[in-house]
Amino acid sequence: MNAENRSIKSKILSGSIWTVTGYTVSQLIRLGNHLVLAWFLTPQIFGLMALVKVVQQGLHMFSDIGIKPSIIQNNRGDDQEFLNTAWTIQIIRGVMLWLIACILSWPVAALFARNDPAAWQLWYVIPVASFISVIDGFKSTALATLNRNMKLGRVTLLELAKQVVSIIVMIVWAFIHPTLWALVFGGLAGSAFNTLASHKIVPGYKVHIAWNKKCVQELIVFGRWIFLSTAFSFLAMNLDKVILGNILTLEELGLYSIALVFTRVALHVGLKISDTVLFPVYSRLKEQPQRMMHVALQTRKIVLFAGMSVVLFFAIGAPLFFEILWDPRYHQAGYLSQWLSLYMWAMLIMLTINGIPLAMGNSKALFFSNIVQCSGSIIAVVGYGFGKLPGFIIGLSLGPLIAHFFILRYIPVKRNLIIRQGFFYSFICISYVFLSINITMWIDAHMVMFVKNMSIVFFSLAPLIISGLIIINYIRKEFKVA
Repeated sequence: MNAENRSIKSKILSGSIWTVTGYTVSQLIRLGNHLVLAWFLTPQIFGLMALVKVVQQGLHMFSDIGIKPSIIQNNRGDDQEFLNTAWTIQIIRGVMLWLIACILSWPVAALFARNDPAAWQLWYVIPVASFISVIDGFKSTALATLNRNMKLGRVTLLELAKQVVSIIVMIVWAFIHPTLWALVFGGLAGSAFNTLASHKIVPGYKVHIAWNKKCVQELIVFGRWIFLSTAFSFLAMNLDKVILGNILTLEELGLYSIALVFTRVALHVGLKISDTVLFPVYSRLKEQPQRMMHVALQTRKIVLFAGMSVVLFFAIGAPLFFEILWDPRYHQAGYLSQWLSLYMWAMLIMLTINGIPLAMGNSKALFFSNIVQCSGSIIAVVGYGFGKLPGFIIGLSLGPLIAHFFILRYIPVKRNLIIRQGFFYSFICISYVFLSINITMWIDAHMVMFVKNMSIVFFSLAPLIISGLIIINYIRKEFKVA
């Protein structure tokens, strides 16, 4: 193995360890936070916050010109003038997003209040909560630079610190005054801390207001398709909540949102590794398609295996998980989590390959794949008519699967290997769920409840333990880490 290969593998290993460790800790903190908040706040409050987040994410993604990917991918990503211009555009965008959110707050409240009058609160909550866009606009580009150079330790620690600050404010506020404002001001506090800390995370790193026309042009040329693709990505990722917000009560939407938060763990692990580790590596290998695809297949194997273990945990153990740990008002979320595991697996199959065309400079491919993915929402509405929420989720799952095959058109080599890899892990996933559920049902019919619950715990945790051991062994073998 030559020095360059060792360097790439070392960076992948280091980045993956930081990403997975940081995300694992983050999710444990998040779990504890939701468990505590569930005792103070009602499902209706979580439903309202889900709609607030839909508006925030919608504005964010409908205006995303890919500043961070541009810094990572562009050859001028370390140029001070380029970074200053990117930061200036980011600030302008943040202010504009907040102003648009203020304008939209009343129409959005009116839209959802037709189904549940409590949604009228959105008209004054959205402007306050969306001020986070202004705060984030001033965040230093140092974070993108660290990501570009795959120095993820400080980035991960800062994200965890931001989360801790946010959670402390949420819990203290909810204890004193259990209202929606606990979630709103917790988010604002975490964002303010993150922005201030981002300017101190790299000693000597400074950015200031600047406007270089050539840099602006480069950012826009690369980001124009990202802008369009993230707009449709928002629809693909959030149209379910928009649709359900007009069908379900806020309480039912809150339960759906809670279930979605936890089943998305598998998806977020894959996304974190893909965005922070794999995309920078792919970008460096964009002139060597064969080598890039070899690295992609090897790393995708690890991400799919790790993601599958989390998907299986919720597909089998979600009802027991919510029954044991959560307030009775939230037990229905366990049943929804089982169905949402199917959607998360479909998303994981797709999102583990969509960074490849982007790394090669083809942001247009991402745009069209997100349009294709939106088709799942149309199918989901039809599915709801036949099977209520389970039918809705099954329809939703078809979108990313169709988009997966569309993205393959833009991958230069080894497409068949990607398809076979996806089918192989999907077969393992489905077979394990089928076997586990049937064994558990037999135990339920012939043995006491305690034995049944222990079998669910075993079948839920076994994949997590096995995948952990296999991944550690792979790391030791491939990267020679003792």
